[in-house]
Amino acid sequence: MEEYFRFAKELFDPAKAKNKPQPLKGIRVLDFTHFIYGPTCTGILARYGAEVIKIEEPGSGDMLRLGAWWGKYWKHTNPLSHSLHLNKYFVTINLKKPEGKELVYRLAEKADVAVENLAAGTAEAWGVGYTQLREVKPDIIYLSCSTYGQYGPLRFFPGWDLLAQAAAGTITITGYPGTDKYYKLPDYLGDFYPGTLGALVILIALYYRKKTGKGQYIDLAQVETMTRLLPHFTYFSITGQELERTGNIDPTMSPAFIHKTRDGKFVALAAGTDDQFKALCTAIGRNDLPAKYPTQLERLKPENAQELNRLTQEWVSQRNAREIVDLAKKHGFPAAEVVDDYQITHEEWRRERGSVETFYDEMYREFLLPGPQALLSKSPAKVNWLCRPVGYHNRYVLKGWLGLSDEEFEELEKKKVIGYWDDRPGAKPPIYYDITTDQMFNYQGDGGDKA
Repeated sequence: MEEYFRFAKELFDPAKAKNKPQPLKGIRVLDFTHFIYGPTCTGILARYGAEVIKIEEPGSGDMLRLGAWWGKYWKHTNPLSHSLHLNKYFVTINLKKPEGKELVYRLAEKADVAVENLAAGTAEAWGVGYTQLREVKPDIIYLSCSTYGQYGPLRFFPGWDLLAQAAAGTITITGYPGTDKYYKLPDYLGDFYPGTLGALVILIALYYRKKTGKGQYIDLAQVETMTRLLPHFTYFSITGQELERTGNIDPTMSPAFIHKTRDGKFVALAAGTDDQFKALCTAIGRNDLPAKYPTQLERLKPENAQELNRLTQEWVSQRNAREIVDLAKKHGFPAAEVVDDYQITHEEWRRERGSVETFYDEMYREFLLPGPQALLSKSPAKVNWLCRPVGYHNRYVLKGWLGLSDEEFEELEKKKVIGYWDDRPGAKPPIYYDITTDQMFNYQGDGGDKA
């Protein structure tokens, strides 16, 4: 087995990822998304090599740029923008002007995919919806991300992560039994999960197009996606009863819970098989329990589960977290400390596997990033650059890819069809960075492709 583990470590070594090809190279994506939901989708595609052209309004750009967590900016940027907008090309186009729409249509001719997460029907009203873009690119794959979908009685209702969690029924099963308090799932799961699924369905559509030559329209609704993530409503349809909230207990195995340790930390512990239960009993010095509760079914009887969780939680509360984890490794039952952000940032094994990586960017210097969602041995995800200021790639994309002349480009600038950042944190470069020497921003060649 040691030979296999050495093989796996060598195969997935993050240090070697930079020399491996990106699987989506050559796939072009028009990105009309904003905030978190849509950018999560296009960000995954960009990390695997897709050429994602993020189209923003001149001046402020994507409003997420200006909405940093609790007003905390990092080098004039919202840190979340760097995680969501890796490897993207940033172009400003004023869609209120006819010339702006014409630029989009010219870009669409060269694109494979378009993604938007505006209110239902907005992209269509602006002239950049599916029916308009398929006229110039019949085989385009177009994904609309919304809260309630592109049709139906709720299509115009606005929504955010919190609203999606509520309307999907997800929040119904959070909290502790016997209380009237519910909890929002942390961070923005109602954005991140549907956005991740969006990347998956685009790949499915690309495969379909490869087989048939046909593009298609995709309608992705946050609420429906979250409902399918936790199909607890099927339990009600069968039993007529609500699936009870379970707090910090896993109701499918026993003992299984999260509990506080003697040193003030928390440990998750779960004995999901008979062998794991026996190992746990050995660790706590209760070898009499396997005979009393020989099967998982027996241990899941409500009164038995309650007693086993009580006994084991008492044992956990009398020991330090490190001791419990060490005993779990020694005896063979699952246990893990509940880690915080500091531990995720500093634990060496995460750096070794690339689940956390420090990336050096020419504009922003060192930045800590979450690694890829999965490790691919032949075509891994990689980071090429972080988020860029509003309009940073205007010259590169419009001159290089569309072949605009200097005169055409300057005319678009004069008419305010295209533009750059305004003087606000999140939109502009860091104060120490000399943009006048940046070769990409000042791109003058004909180098992109004009295919």
